Amino acid sequence: MTAARVTRRWVLVAAGTAAVVGAAAITLPASGSDEPAEALRGRVLAGSPPHVGYAESTGRLGLPEIPALERVTALFTGVTQLRAYVAGPDRWRVDELTPAGERDTYRRDGREYLWDFGANQLTTVTGETPVRLPRAADLVPSELAHRLVGLTRADPVTSLEPRRVAGWSAAGFRVTPADPDTTVGRIDVWCDPASGLPLRVEVAARSDDRPLLFTEFLEVALTTPDDRTLTPAVPPGAGSVTAEAADLAGALRQLDAAEPPARLAGRERVPLGSGLPGVGVYGAGVAGFVLVPASRGIADRVIDGAASAGGVTVEVPVGRAARLSTPLLSVVARGGIRRGGVLLAGTVAPEVLEQAVRELPGRRA
Repeated sequence: MTAARVTRRWVLVAAGTAAVVGAAAITLPASGSDEPAEALRGRVLAGSPPHVGYAESTGRLGLPEIPALERVTALFTGVTQLRAYVAGPDRWRVDELTPAGERDTYRRDGREYLWDFGANQLTTVTGETPVRLPRAADLVPSELAHRLVGLTRADPVTSLEPRRVAGWSAAGFRVTPADPDTTVGRIDVWCDPASGLPLRVEVAARSDDRPLLFTEFLEVALTTPDDRTLTPAVPPGAGSVTAEAADLAGALRQLDAAEPPARLAGRERVPLGSGLPGVGVYGAGVAGFVLVPASRGIADRVIDGAASAGGVTVEVPVGRAARLSTPLLSVVARGGIRRGGVLLAGTVAPEVLEQAVRELPGRRA
């Protein structure tokens, strides 16, 4: 069976399952749970049990297309269909289903593999980088919940009304980030209270209570995937290559980038180690932001297109800069300087990134 036919089959199965689950939700009310919100958060932090499922993630961030980051932008501005096979934190596979086929990510034995149906190629990834771009696998409910709850483990948590998700009676809790500089207003998680498996995640901004990013399983089972499913294979006629993780970092990889400042906008730079010159992470939790070196062409294209995308000009001591912002995410680009430009992005108030870009050193091009 071809990958395209398998993809169509899964889409049809998911659609049918969604209809059945929707009907069940009308006739079968979700039962409550005696688990306190803090206990549910602890279960999510402890990690998910083995599971197999189909999920859909929807992003409504309203981001314009950013040069060299088009695939990342698409994850947060549309619907992403996901097939997940999870045996453990170091043994899993996630397929991103696309109109052209699928892109699969495997993780096993400390190494990752990328299968691209459109390119007909398997890439074996060696090594790791301290920071990477978001990818489809990050949007699986179990993975996104674990990451976000881990970033906000010290923030207040309250209980939510239970709801049915994928036919499961799910208990819910809400995390309300306390840092006044973050744009994240709430993180809602519904999980199976017995196993702690996250089934649905919603993220909303402080200025807009509607979820701007949400992901949920439409079908899921607590079962361990077969080892053959977790083993990448090269079909006859397909290509196979090996690449360093740093070489796949895309827009994060600028070999001649300047060392990032030790402190920006009142936040210390987080130690990252080597591998991605010029990349800096500042602050902690959902109130942090990242500085990414960019080529002069990319920075200039973002700045030039800011006005038509609803952005604003930012006055800076050296070069030129512009800001793009949504209720949940802020992005600032600076160009017109030697050694290329920079992008700053994070779930922080726009004023934080404007202060950071003004503090950056640099000489005019």
